Amino acid sequence: MSSPVFELVGPAGVGKTAVLHAIAQLAPLLRTGVRIDRIRQLPVITWSLVALTPALVDLLFSDARLLLPGLRHLGRLRALPAEISRAQASRHQAILLDEGPVFSLGRLSVFHHAATGRGPLARQWRQEVARWASRLSGVVLLDAPNDILAERIRGRVKPHPVKGAGDREVHAFLDRYRAAYQDIVGRLTTDGRVGIVELDTGTATIQQVAADALTALDRWSRSTGTAPAHRGT
Repeated sequence: MSSPVFELVGPAGVGKTAVLHAIAQLAPLLRTGVRIDRIRQLPVITWSLVALTPALVDLLFSDARLLLPGLRHLGRLRALPAEISRAQASRHQAILLDEGPVFSLGRLSVFHHAATGRGPLARQWRQEVARWASRLSGVVLLDAPNDILAERIRGRVKPHPVKGAGDREVHAFLDRYRAAYQDIVGRLTTDGRVGIVELDTGTATIQQVAADALTALDRWSRSTGTAPAHRGT
């Protein structure tokens, strides 16, 4: 039986990287993160972009400045299944993605309005949602109040598009992402096959959030006949 696949998502500043690292320490047999080998996947990505030409035209006309990021996320959605299949052949009992389909679908929704459009890009977006609804076993959705997220964004070293913006702009940015993720997760979980757990990183420690996430992953994994072994807290 193939290893179950989960995704960890949340708006900027939510602590996703820290939670992922904490989960990796608690669950050594859980594969955290799957990266796309662009050289190995070049033929797949190239053919996908050819097949997605109508959607690419939509990207171009929505905002030409965002064409390359949009291309990257469409390519990721097509190339990721092969990388996941390769990871499932390893010793890991389960896989937890941090930049998986929900992440890319969210970017296409927020910046290209793919979830609300009517053209080729919107149709392709909906097809990808349906495709991943049959591949994902669960989604861990992290969140925290906007004030906390804004403070974290401004306090970290790495750059961010809204790092120097005022509260209203930062909160609006976070709300767009939050709404996009909620919409995507709602679509993925319509038939009840994909599990969802929402965890607040605003007050709980990273270790507690990681432990709670693993509890959900264990529950979902048992429903598929496997379980990510972890050391406990």
